[in-house]
Amino acid sequence: MTEMKGPATLFAQLDTTESLHSRVTRALALQVIQAERNEQQIAFPNEAELCKQVGVSRSILREAVKVLENKGMVQVRPRSGTRARPRTDWNQLDPDILAWQSELKPDARFLRDLCEVRLAIEPIASGFAALRADQEEIACIRQCLSRRLEILAAQDLEGAIDADLQYHTAVVAASHNPLFRQLNATIHAPYRVALSYTLLLPASVALELEEYRKLTEAIEQRNPLAARRSSEEIVGFAMLAVEQVIRDQESARKNTSVSSRRRRKQYGIHIARSRLEP
Repeated sequence: MTEMKGPATLFAQLDTTESLHSRVTRALALQVIQAERNEQQIAFPNEAELCKQVGVSRSILREAVKVLENKGMVQVRPRSGTRARPRTDWNQLDPDILAWQSELKPDARFLRDLCEVRLAIEPIASGFAALRADQEEIACIRQCLSRRLEILAAQDLEGAIDADLQYHTAVVAASHNPLFRQLNATIHAPYRVALSYTLLLPASVALELEEYRKLTEAIEQRNPLAARRSSEEIVGFAMLAVEQVIRDQESARKNTSVSSRRRRKQYGIHIARSRLEP
């Protein structure tokens, strides 16, 4: 892993509705996340230089760095300065870290990790929903499914994402387990980003729809085993879709790399010839 110095951030491009402290914290966090994805170890400049780059007081900067330190993202040492910590040290379920990761284009690990978290939550929550959901909650789940079908038929991607999130939220809520509900709320932002990729794959969506119907029927029929199986299938289709997205991204990167090498090669030949010309 190579090391890089933390670059100056263009704070003018960040959301100005946030407080200055929040903007600085978010900007530094995004640099740490991006550097980690590029397999670079980021080391920020000393406090005086970083304050100058960012254009904030020492107190604001220290507060921002303290937040990231508490989340496990950076390590502060009196003489060696502030350095990013490995991703394994981060508080992975921290809502802020999940939201910051969602702001950047998801990488393969992030998408896979999210699917595995869903696999740990949703099937069990669905099983309990089949046992505990009241008639009002079952009607809500059925309504969410109907809305999801209508929106998908209209090919409204943003609407489909909202409908998908509402359906899963309704199922988890029907489990009557507050911990499941909190975990589901925690992954809401990254889940939305993942859906923006996987819902673009029609084959996966078509397969999922049948399982959504089965899951809804299993909850209505008070069949926890069937509900759990259908939920596992739904997450399984999402995992397959994620793998397809990853393959597409890797293919695009390879094509870009090949094109770049060809351009450099052509440019190099042009230069070599020009040096031979009188």
